[in-house]
Amino acid sequence: MRQRLEMWLFICQSRAIRSSRVSNQTATEENIRCILFMIAAMAGFAVEDAVIKQLAYSMPVSQVLMLIGCGGVLTFGVTAMLTRVHLFAAEVTKPWFVVRTVSELASAIFFVIAIVYASLSVSSAILQATPLAVSLAAAIFLKQHVSGRQWILIAIGFVGVLMVIQPGLDGFKPAALFAIVGVMFLALRDAITRAISISIPAVAVSFWAFFALLMAGVVTIPFFTDFSPVTLEHLSLLVVSTLAGTGAYFCVVMATRGGEIAVVAPFRYTRLLFALGLAVVFFNEEINVMMVLGSSLIIGSGIVMIGSSGSSRKQTD
Repeated sequence: MRQRLEMWLFICQSRAIRSSRVSNQTATEENIRCILFMIAAMAGFAVEDAVIKQLAYSMPVSQVLMLIGCGGVLTFGVTAMLTRVHLFAAEVTKPWFVVRTVSELASAIFFVIAIVYASLSVSSAILQATPLAVSLAAAIFLKQHVSGRQWILIAIGFVGVLMVIQPGLDGFKPAALFAIVGVMFLALRDAITRAISISIPAVAVSFWAFFALLMAGVVTIPFFTDFSPVTLEHLSLLVVSTLAGTGAYFCVVMATRGGEIAVVAPFRYTRLLFALGLAVVFFNEEINVMMVLGSSLIIGSGIVMIGSSGSSRKQTD
């Protein structure tokens, strides 16, 4: 009897070990999948930003936003029809989803203005402060608890932002301040996105994001008039932007619906690497020491913030 009991315990332990190994392997594979989606998304967003800046040399901001928004709406609209995804589900009419769409609209307006009239590198560096802004917004508007350590990280991150925009120095461009306003709206969008039910398909979320971009163009028409004829070069750039932008939106939704926050989220910062490379190569922008140091503070504080607040939670964006 004792031998049978020992054998039964041995079998149970063996099964538990195998089950644990399979579970760990599955979690690792899920993290890797989400990381690859995140990196692909950040590369796509960087390319889209670069194309927007290039188009704005010969088009008003409103026209650029409308054309890129149209491209995304058509792409995801057709995708939704082919995959039989319902774009007008009950969830998308709820107030929180409407607020998210409006936040997307506002962030697009301010961030695109910053890219066009300041610089791609500075705007992209400021954008990396979004996770810190999310924590700040949660503390102020949602009354969520923020520890002393997190307040210090937020302060360090925003010191980094000041180092990037360099107010009072010769290289300062006031248009860079629009990027900060854009970050605030992005923070609101991201905070709401975490509450979005995973039952809403990624195609639907992406469709409405590009619809917001289209509406952003319409809203800014009174401020950016004199539309330009669309040339073959413009169409080529729009195709690149549509492919990069739609692919990026889809990838980021997929990346934020699985994996561990502390593992996956830091790869958001790869967007800055792609953006800096494009800014230097295609727009001859200069990256000075102050900007590198400021970017390092933003990224460093953001990664520590993510690690301290989300190491044990799953992403539910």
